[in-house]
Amino acid sequence: MQRMQDYIKMNGKVIHQPDTGLGYSFETTYTEDSTRVQSGRAYTTPMFTVESLSYYATWITAARMSEILQIIEPGHPFKLHYFSPYYGCWRDDEFYVGKGTLSIGYLNADDEVFDKLSFNLIGVNPVDPSKR
Repeated sequence: MQRMQDYIKMNGKVIHQPDTGLGYSFETTYTEDSTRVQSGRAYTTPMFTVESLSYYATWITAARMSEILQIIEPGHPFKLHYFSPYYGCWRDDEFYVGKGTLSIGYLNADDEVFDKLSFNLIGVNPVDPSKR
């Protein structure tokens, strides 16, 4: 049986899909007393890890651009449907965007297109090892 392709969604809406999928990274925050001694050995106490994704898409219509920018408004978390390498499945979780860039392609009447849009999405909630 062939499975249907899933799509990246923001607040339940299928958005303009990124050109090559979402990039993935993660960051762990450590306690203040975590350190690295002169010998090079690290002594760390991890507190939590969050997922971070990068979005990059080209040739986006003005309508689709506006839709995405209104969802990722800085300071406002939104629900993202994405594939998490950490959990190994498609899931929904809260993310926020702090900064992004875009460039205008052309602005012909009723045919406005943007060359590119890129931004990083940062998980609101830490990963939960008990849910793997």
